[in-house]
Amino acid sequence: MNIEYNVQNKIAILRVNRPEVRNALDWAAQERFAELITAVATDSTLRALIISGTGGKAFIAGADLKQQINHPEAAAGERLSRLMQGALQRVTALPIPTIAAINGDALGGGCEIVTACDLRIAAPHARFGFVQVRNGLPTGWGGTYRLMQIVGQSRAMELLLTTRFLGVEEAQAIGLIHRISSVETDVLEAAMEWADELSFWSRGALTAVKSLVQTAVNHSAAEINAVETELFTKLWPQRDHLEAVAAFVEKRPPLFNQ
Repeated sequence: MNIEYNVQNKIAILRVNRPEVRNALDWAAQERFAELITAVATDSTLRALIISGTGGKAFIAGADLKQQINHPEAAAGERLSRLMQGALQRVTALPIPTIAAINGDALGGGCEIVTACDLRIAAPHARFGFVQVRNGLPTGWGGTYRLMQIVGQSRAMELLLTTRFLGVEEAQAIGLIHRISSVETDVLEAAMEWADELSFWSRGALTAVKSLVQTAVNHSAAEINAVETELFTKLWPQRDHLEAVAAFVEKRPPLFNQ
């Protein structure tokens, strides 16, 4: 199976399983990836999504170039771009937190997948490289916009033009990743622990936070504040907020998502 998918304790885990080609995505894997993201979006029982790869060498190496060489026609490039760009837009728009568990090198399109996730944790040996220019291309999966929002325009320009590799320490320093797992801890296990922590909180509140942060990217303070008031007002009478207040008064932990 080119994509592994399972659910543990309401946490969805999607892993690319093509280690023999550094988890590069061929047409079938791309389509399956997109299908699974759509399925996650419609499952109201889920509390988080983790995206990772199998093996220890690579997270995801982008598109499978050995397959692409047989499709030089422009229509093939458009299909590849539209399919994965749409899938990653849906990853970003999911109402639940998404975590990239970066088990190895994230290169090209793999880095674009990294930028689509809300939270990013990497194994100590992982490397990052926006290497698309080496293949005579720019990013094709929406990565330029997302990278610029994460690290800023000047830093994004440098990384995209030079195609240089980053280690985990530099990636963390510029905000491309949030955490580095310990040598003793499997990065997927660390991501599961993080997802478990997030799962404790109200799904409605987490969804609202994601919506606000994403709205803030392209809107004025007045527009953001209006959305904030709308979401705040909507959640105020909901069970999770009332439970949080009751738990505070009663001096006990709240029980969300009941």
